[in-house]
Amino acid sequence: MTLQFLPATSTSGRRTDDRGHGTRFWPGFSVGVCAATVTGALIATGSLVADRVASVPLFEIGGTVTLVDGSTHSNTPGFECEGDRGYDDIAPATAVRVTAETGKLLAEGSLTRSVREGDFCTFFFTVPDVPRGATFYDVEISYRGSISFDENEARSGVHLTLGR
Repeated sequence: MTLQFLPATSTSGRRTDDRGHGTRFWPGFSVGVCAATVTGALIATGSLVADRVASVPLFEIGGTVTLVDGSTHSNTPGFECEGDRGYDDIAPATAVRVTAETGKLLAEGSLTRSVREGDFCTFFFTVPDVPRGATFYDVEISYRGSISFDENEARSGVHLTLGR
């Protein structure tokens, strides 16, 4: 009885399978490992480069809108008052949109709280992550139309009045 532990070799010294064909496992395995290493290196390099590429500087627009007509008491926590009698759209979480002079939407925020000041209702809003560099920033609350500000005005705070 003869035991053979290694596959038979051909006359050229290459290992062969049972049918006499050369085995391709190790060369294929090596190519696969190399391809995976190169792919991993490219992904790592891409993420490092992306982290170093300067992103557009952002700023936040904060401000107020004072409703001088048509407000009522609010049951929403953080809101003492909200719009009423034709101003029902001025309420907790109402959208505040900032667009560029081209009409492109740059950022969106919302009304965050309100306080009662005599007969007036003043809402506070914040619009985060507004990209710098636009010529003008058009601020619109609900569907009430927009008011334009330059970047310095927008950064220093926007104060609007609605009614009368």
